Amino acid sequence: MSNTIISILSFNYGMKDRKRIDECIKFGIVDTIIVSLMITLLFELLAHPLSQLFGLSGSTQEMIDICSTALHIASLGFVFMGISVAIQGVLQSIGYAIRPLIIALLRLVIFVFPIAYFFTLTENVTTLVWWTFPISELLTVIVSFIILKKSYNERISSIKNESITNNLVIAISREHGTNGKEIARQVAKELNIEFYDKERIKEFALKHGFVSNKESEDYIYSQFLSLDINKNSIILLSNVIKEIAKKGNCVIVGRAADYILKEDEKLVRIFLYAPLEYRLNKVMEIYHDSHEDALRYIHKSDHSRKSYYEVISNKTWGDKSNYDLCLDCKLGNETIKDIICNYVKSLNK
Repeated sequence: MSNTIISILSFNYGMKDRKRIDECIKFGIVDTIIVSLMITLLFELLAHPLSQLFGLSGSTQEMIDICSTALHIASLGFVFMGISVAIQGVLQSIGYAIRPLIIALLRLVIFVFPIAYFFTLTENVTTLVWWTFPISELLTVIVSFIILKKSYNERISSIKNESITNNLVIAISREHGTNGKEIARQVAKELNIEFYDKERIKEFALKHGFVSNKESEDYIYSQFLSLDINKNSIILLSNVIKEIAKKGNCVIVGRAADYILKEDEKLVRIFLYAPLEYRLNKVMEIYHDSHEDALRYIHKSDHSRKSYYEVISNKTWGDKSNYDLCLDCKLGNETIKDIICNYVKSLNK
């Protein structure tokens, strides 16, 4: 659970998505509580049967009873342990290293030894000493929340989802085989604004110092041309797309630009689709593929685009509620281009 929190939260922290950061923290802690509570209940139910295992090695009944008591009491701390471990994951996700270590030391060393020593001074030590674990975990949770609040105020509370630019940005997503890139190029030409596909985005990043020209070709490909789900690549692309939007009016193809720039008032979100048969014919016409190859590439590309978009946005790729226009490309490039341009021009009247 902690590793999951680190993976998801660090990605959204890198994207500076305040809403999803808050959701990750809330659900990460809540889900961990649920899991640890289930484990606690399981140990409470099975404490006595598990203790009976000691009888197999010839342990006395007294030893079995001590083990049963230990499991009943110590397992009460699992719920608190889950919370503090989840908070450790949150702190790691937002760039802290020492604070998670402090929490680990609190629950494993700093609270444990003094409390355990205190119980050894009591007459009923074999029963009371096991309360060391739930008490230590409870105290750690209290300190963990104090550290979390302080850390949240330092690194998250200042993040605001604000409009990046007042420029017109037309973000076009498309199914493979709709000829969407060419349509986007024609729209940009008609409106006399810049056009960016993945190649142009890569060139922009190189020109403006987002990456060095000395980077390997494999690295450049993985960061800008691949649709593999790579956290660092997605964050880098997000920053590049935001900078492109600041430079002036433009058309951006793919790369979840509609979500990355979602706060912009002049953003126009478009999804292009078409019947499968139409797309098959287009792919075979443009790339000279066989019917089987065209079908395979369509499924592969659509799956990659869908996965990439949904990881970034947590929305459904192609869902009409995510777009301003959804257009069937069987109408033809020229008609689709005119519809988009007329729509954009009508917004500026």
